[in-house]
Amino acid sequence: MSRRLFRALCAALCVVLSSALMSAPALAGKKRADATPAGSLAVSQPSAGEILCPATAAIGEPFVARLKLARPASKAELTFMGRSAPLVLRKSGAGMEAAIILGADVLDGRPGRQDITVRVTPALSTEGAKGGKPLTLRTGVELVKIKRPVERLTLDPAMVNPPDAELPRITRERAQTRQTLGLASAQRLWSLPFSRPAQGGLSSEYGIGRVLNGEPKSPHRGLDLEAETGDPVTAAADGVVALAGAFYYAGNCVYLDHGQGLLTMYFHLSEVRVAPGMRVARGQLLGLAGETGRSTRSHLHFGVSALGRLVDPAPLFLYDALP
Repeated sequence: MSRRLFRALCAALCVVLSSALMSAPALAGKKRADATPAGSLAVSQPSAGEILCPATAAIGEPFVARLKLARPASKAELTFMGRSAPLVLRKSGAGMEAAIILGADVLDGRPGRQDITVRVTPALSTEGAKGGKPLTLRTGVELVKIKRPVERLTLDPAMVNPPDAELPRITRERAQTRQTLGLASAQRLWSLPFSRPAQGGLSSEYGIGRVLNGEPKSPHRGLDLEAETGDPVTAAADGVVALAGAFYYAGNCVYLDHGQGLLTMYFHLSEVRVAPGMRVARGQLLGLAGETGRSTRSHLHFGVSALGRLVDPAPLFLYDALP
């Protein structure tokens, strides 16, 4: 190869490399702008507000979704997995903020991305004129499945396969509990972390598989906390008694409504010391532990429902303070 031809080939190669290097940053920048990872904001007006939540959550794990708005609003409603709840807006600087507890139920949750949508109605102007256009914010969380253990229990056969005479009662009670767990009141009484409703250790965790008298049944959708008959059972957070009574499976029980679709449940009590409609404070006595209903021993079954889905209560004892 002649020296002149070699110099020409080198010059051409330099032009090609220079062109590639100049275009690479532009391509990388476009890719980053187009990508929207789970848990981040995906809205047409990102400066107006945002939804903050984890990028991923295990099925059954509760998590907090937080709304932050740059300007005042008159109301906001959140929708997650087909169910909605009003958000309680609180002033934050020049704008407003809200928080809600969400989660998927281990009974029927499926892996994959689930959208979180908030529809915001702007506040009226100081002159009473109509505010700006309604705003819709969206983000999402990736639900993942985790492996859970299985436990085998031996119970009174009537508590596994109830006699026909008890079926109408069980049907009525299930309708009552479904209606109660469907509440999404426009108030927020809860704060984090939750207070432990019984001081005993954990004897059965959320989500474990259940085999009762040799028959596979629904997974355990609460926590079993050790307690002797007569031990105090207290409210995990401020709330209103939504339901209290004696049920076939739950025994003597209390349901507290904490607002925005969040409820807690206290089962197998020997005594109930509150009545529907009562407002209770975090740590207030609800009743006494026992072994009524479907139970093999004295203990407290503690459950949490977020927008009608039963989630793991345990993480809510561990959160940093969220007033």
